[in-house]
Amino acid sequence: MNEQTIVGNLTRDPEVHVSAKNARTVTTFDVAVNRRRFDRETGEWIEQTPVFHRVVTYGQLADNAAESLRRGIEVAVIGRFADDSYTAEDGTRRVRIVLEAEVVAPSLRWAIARPMKVSRDAGAPAEVSEEMGA
Repeated sequence: MNEQTIVGNLTRDPEVHVSAKNARTVTTFDVAVNRRRFDRETGEWIEQTPVFHRVVTYGQLADNAAESLRRGIEVAVIGRFADDSYTAEDGTRRVRIVLEAEVVAPSLRWAIARPMKVSRDAGAPAEVSEEMGA
């Protein structure tokens, strides 16, 4: 099992594009995971170097992420790590590790979220229904 969970802040707004392979929506965003540890000798928290993750979402999750997320929002992401090859500006082939998300959720530590169900008929545009639990 390669399932991973990260919690961090979006470093930029999500970017949306359509896959040339299968015409499916793809949304990408970067999440900075800030870590700190408690130093028992000094009694203080020590900030460590943040780790940056590229997150990729597909289909309905990609649409919902693009609509819901903005730079600075803290999110929890569950997914699997995969490699993504691309051509750099200098023409060299490069590979980076991405987190292919299965679940993306806003953290309620510093924010309030009002979930809304989204219904989608085949070929029809998404319609947002009433707030859940209302």
